[in-house]
Amino acid sequence: MTLWRWLKENFGTLLMSFALAMAVWVSAVLSQDPNEVRVYPQPVTVEAVGLGQDLMVVQGLPIAVRVSLRAPRSLWTQINGDPTSVRAYVDLTGLGPGVYTVPVHIEVAYHPAEVVTVTPARLEVTIDERAQKDVPVTVDVRGEVAVGYYAAAPTALPRTVTVSGPAGAVDKVEAARAEISIEGARETIKREVSLVPIDADGQRVSGVSLKPDRALVTVAVRQLGGYRDVAVKVKLVGQVANGYRITNVTVSPPVVTVFSQDPQKVRDLPGFVETEPLDVTGATDDIDARLKLVLPEGISLVGEDTVLVQVGVAAIETSLTMSLPVEVTGLDADLKVKEISPKLVDVILSGPLPVLDNLKPSAVRVTVDATGLGPGTYQLPPKIEVLQEQVKVESFLPVTVEVTLEPANSP
Repeated sequence: MTLWRWLKENFGTLLMSFALAMAVWVSAVLSQDPNEVRVYPQPVTVEAVGLGQDLMVVQGLPIAVRVSLRAPRSLWTQINGDPTSVRAYVDLTGLGPGVYTVPVHIEVAYHPAEVVTVTPARLEVTIDERAQKDVPVTVDVRGEVAVGYYAAAPTALPRTVTVSGPAGAVDKVEAARAEISIEGARETIKREVSLVPIDADGQRVSGVSLKPDRALVTVAVRQLGGYRDVAVKVKLVGQVANGYRITNVTVSPPVVTVFSQDPQKVRDLPGFVETEPLDVTGATDDIDARLKLVLPEGISLVGEDTVLVQVGVAAIETSLTMSLPVEVTGLDADLKVKEISPKLVDVILSGPLPVLDNLKPSAVRVTVDATGLGPGTYQLPPKIEVLQEQVKVESFLPVTVEVTLEPANSP
């Protein structure tokens, strides 16, 4: 019998034997490393491939999908540990502008992993042509300049910018708007501001980009004839109480605008106007007052006719050293103080001059605490107690006092 004839007569048997062997092998492998179906732990962002360079996806992407896989148990550690192990994409090859429903394709970097489910499995995407054009920069001025001033027409650099994006959205863009506030301005404003693409109705157009996306806007602010800004000078009379001083003087507003029908009178002003006199005689505390301004004849004030003046008054700070006796507190009834060394502690105090001038030694107490102590000699830290407000302890010497205690019945 020839080999060929033998193979021909036994082919079915051989094929069945091979299939049986494969089944046994697969069963053995699966029993040791079984397949498991799991959900890939991270959402997978869908990419677009095959799209023409003059086209772009304007709706439907980017989006993330959930993917479940079937893979041997031993492979899941690698799959979960590699953020690039699963890739999702839609193939847009040959598609033009329009709306399409396309399947999501999944690629797995590790084999023999298989895709079980993709959620969502299909996506609706909108494709449009790429477009760009130049549009003018317009300036939207908000607010009003200060009284006595006027604002010139605003300017912007650059004057035009390029808008790019989907053709449908680009066609809607009529200008790039810059917004700037001139509220209360008294001088020229120059500021770099962000640009917003707008349509013919002034509404923002989404989905497009501007290049550049910022512009330098200038609004020249000038003063009208017959108007002038001048500083406010506070006129104080008298002296605060002895031992006190003026710490600061503030006025609000610090600058006012004056006006005259005769511009020469305004130009002749010295650059300031005074308040009516404020008497601070004998003051020991802060003063708040609304004062009128003294204006030359023919000059009027723009706005309120008074200003708020605040004068800070505080006592002059100084220091004082007192030598004070040491008291022992907390002493048990069966003990007495045999000796204190030194008997006096030098205490340096600080506070307002008038308060320190009238401070009595009885208002400051120096003590050492002997609570729980028995007979013996101790180095104890003094405690300084000041009974007068506004006075604080800066330091004292010595920092410890030697105290010797003995039984109360000792001779």
